[in-house]
Amino acid sequence: MSKPPPPSPPLLIVIAIAWVVIGGCGACGSTVMLISAWQAAHGSGHTGTFTLTEPMSCDHNPPPRHRCGWFGDFVSDDGTVVRRHMELDGGLPPGGTIGDTVRARDTGSLAQIYQETDTQGWKTPAGFLAAFLGAFMLGMLPLEPWWWRARLRQRRARRAPRPVTG
Repeated sequence: MSKPPPPSPPLLIVIAIAWVVIGGCGACGSTVMLISAWQAAHGSGHTGTFTLTEPMSCDHNPPPRHRCGWFGDFVSDDGTVVRRHMELDGGLPPGGTIGDTVRARDTGSLAQIYQETDTQGWKTPAGFLAAFLGAFMLGMLPLEPWWWRARLRQRRARRAPRPVTG
């Protein structure tokens, strides 16, 4: 059996650009998530009560041992912040049911409310950020942008008209 031929340079460039785009977009999203999670872990934002309204992504254990992610409604202690149909970051211990309340913190995230006692929730988005930055760098290596300027200069030098002497 012979080995398949290596990918052609245009295909390699397309794949590299895809990695750069995926890594760049993912890094931006992960950064937004990380900022909110970091703020919550360090006590920023409004504290209040999160009321469970809808389970999501439950495991297959029977109640009361099953674990679910939850959507719900957040109301700050002073009543100035009300956020409807938000996701509770980190889920709950087994046995949560619709209508239960949890102490929580809102940092202004577009999608999530954080448990008030969670000081480690920032680690997951930090891991995603590292992975997406790795994908971005993996895509940048074959593109070699650090050589683009030299390549452009060489092309310009080859195309420039030569002075006529005589």
